[in-house]
Amino acid sequence: MTLVIIIIFGSMILLLLVGVPIGLSILGSTLISMKVTGLPLSIALTRMISGSQSFLLTAIPFFTLAGILMREGGLTKRIINFCLIFVGHLQGSLGHVNIVSSMIFGGISGSSVADTASIGSIMIPEMKKKDYPADISAAITATSSTIGIIIPPSIPMILYALIGQVSIGKLFLAGVTPGILVGIGQMIVNLFISKKRGFPIYREQRANLKEIIKGAKDGLFAIGMPIIIVGSITIGIVTATEAAVIAVVYALLIGLFVYRELDLKKLPAILLEAAQITAVVMLIVVCANALGWLLGYTRIPQVISEKLLTLSENPIVILLIINAFLLLVGTISDLAPNILILTPVFLPVILQLGINPLHFGIVFILNQAIALVTPPVGNCLYICSNIGKVSIEETFKASIPFILANIAVLLLVVFIPEVALWLPNLLMK
Repeated sequence: MTLVIIIIFGSMILLLLVGVPIGLSILGSTLISMKVTGLPLSIALTRMISGSQSFLLTAIPFFTLAGILMREGGLTKRIINFCLIFVGHLQGSLGHVNIVSSMIFGGISGSSVADTASIGSIMIPEMKKKDYPADISAAITATSSTIGIIIPPSIPMILYALIGQVSIGKLFLAGVTPGILVGIGQMIVNLFISKKRGFPIYREQRANLKEIIKGAKDGLFAIGMPIIIVGSITIGIVTATEAAVIAVVYALLIGLFVYRELDLKKLPAILLEAAQITAVVMLIVVCANALGWLLGYTRIPQVISEKLLTLSENPIVILLIINAFLLLVGTISDLAPNILILTPVFLPVILQLGINPLHFGIVFILNQAIALVTPPVGNCLYICSNIGKVSIEETFKASIPFILANIAVLLLVVFIPEVALWLPNLLMK
């Protein structure tokens, strides 16, 4: 058993170190391990094919496409302008706008990377223009983009729901309160830093009723999108996949006929970008499905479960141990493979301890959101550093107070499960 674990994870790490893409590294380690253990390699192909046939996975390309259409169709810009009306009078107002925009955008695209690229390309140059330091501008954008996978819809939640066999509607609802708390926590940190360093106020006075009405009218179609998506799933009118399709059609129509900023000539490039992003995710999904079968066949999850339970039978203690491991793994591996590989490893432990798999799902997602801004892998950190033209080291150092806000919410959810579970328990029986 120990030998199999060493072969699987040792070969995967070796392949990653020599530059093999994560999806192919997962597949390579699976095939090597199956060869060593004498299993037919054809099983891997069979499991890869079966892993691609879940209807839930079809939501991923549509949510990805919706986020790109928003960016190109002017919806992102109007979300930012709408947020400015309500928080523009606060100290460090552009930082607050950045955070609130991420909360709204997160309710549409389901991807933190899409959030980072879309909002960051607008907000970071604007913040630098208004005398915000480049490292702070990049740090706020990177850390606030982590809300994108916590507030529904969320592509990582779709992956967890697929592996964990939980209701995607309930999981989406469970992310609402933690996502809002992360946003509030980051705004408190931003306010404290802004007062200490004297960051500017965008507007001297609160918006009056006329300005609010005008801003709401201009941004109505943009801010209405997350309400339509989450609301339709919650009341059971549509599935997550159908909601993703609605999001695409909505973004396309608004970009073409309402805001008129979406150029049809760009549509082939938009579709290609969405296809490329989806292809990477799907390759990881199908390869991880083959690895998941191998882990189950060799009883590795059961062995790890038994080992963990010898340390403690206290659910909180076990959750904290798993969190520490996930945070460590998140610094060196991307969140999609982490969810697909580690969910079947830890879920038996969680179920044996009587922990709600919805609760664990939100803990897992909150944990991996932090990984998006921790080097060496943190994708959002790299994107924002590139946009802000500032080093990774400076951006990460400036991000630490905001990351601590994320960790505080993570611990709150670990110790008080109802923070995540009250909403799905209330609205979905």
